[in-house]
Amino acid sequence: MATNEVISALNALYQGTSLPERERANAWLEQFQKTTQAWTTSDAILGSADLGVEAKLFAAQTLRNKIIAGIGELGEQGALSLRDSMVAHLREARSGAQPLITQLCLGLADMAVQLGAWTDPFGDMAGTFLGDASAVSCLLEFLAVLPEEFLNERLMLDSEFFVQRADALLTQRAGDVIALLVQCLQQTELRADAHTRVLVCFSSWLKHGDITLEMVQDTQLVALAFAALEEEGGVFDTAVDAVCEILYETRADRDDDIRVARAKDVAVEQQLVPLLAAAAVQMRTNSDPERVQGFCRVFTEAGEAWVERIVRNVGMFEAVVAALVDCVRLGSLDAVGMTFAFWGVLADRTMEGASCDPARRALSGV
Repeated sequence: MATNEVISALNALYQGTSLPERERANAWLEQFQKTTQAWTTSDAILGSADLGVEAKLFAAQTLRNKIIAGIGELGEQGALSLRDSMVAHLREARSGAQPLITQLCLGLADMAVQLGAWTDPFGDMAGTFLGDASAVSCLLEFLAVLPEEFLNERLMLDSEFFVQRADALLTQRAGDVIALLVQCLQQTELRADAHTRVLVCFSSWLKHGDITLEMVQDTQLVALAFAALEEEGGVFDTAVDAVCEILYETRADRDDDIRVARAKDVAVEQQLVPLLAAAAVQMRTNSDPERVQGFCRVFTEAGEAWVERIVRNVGMFEAVVAALVDCVRLGSLDAVGMTFAFWGVLADRTMEGASCDPARRALSGV
């Protein structure tokens, strides 16, 4: 009965011909989401083969909101049972609408963060999805949103539990995630969008700080990110995000020990500078303003991360500085604006020792 009422309300909300009818339906659905019955009804909707994406998306959103706000209502065994059910729904949805897949993964990630009884989310999800080429994208989506949900301010967690959970699910699993991403790159039978999802996941873990550049610089992941700058559409945008995260990781940090600092310098000088020189050629031969702006974002990130290195050895970073000059010459206010901070810091650092350093005098003329 409850399922039929929810479907009727959704039909009224999306297909109703009058505003009052849609408002009543929306108010009813909001109240429904607050009820205890919403747990089982939403689960039933997701498991129905007869219902469409809109109903299932509403059910997935409902479960996610309830997991965030009140997973304690279920008790430990009830929560684990719901987890199993949601994993099954995700597997069924693997070839379906991406918004539904994302909502299910978000709900499972929010459960993983909060539910200590779920001892090995990575192992469980990998065991379920990694062996099926059509389902690997679901695993990558779950892994991509997991670090982000640790930053979800709606999750009210004890600070000590939060630290322990982040260590168990992220820090201790970072090496396994890298190995899994590399494995995905080597599987030719995966869906065409698999490499894009690998990049999204890679970028998410880099941003959260659990994967470092030192951990991945000898893998295919860095090269994949730069190679994807040659792609079109959303793949290019994803590549820009991933490359910017890689470059951010190379910033000098006062807390870096000698080994880490040297590893960053080696990565910059031997790997990233040549890759950026090639990217500069791509930027200059591209006529798409949005793509050029993406390249400008990449070079701005590099400039801001490496400004001290540039001042010390401008010759090595000539291609990066020249690309940033080209960004200014574009005349785009957005492109020019994103470079302001770099040029300001570079000017300050250059003038500090320009009178006695020929390299800095050369930079002062840029």
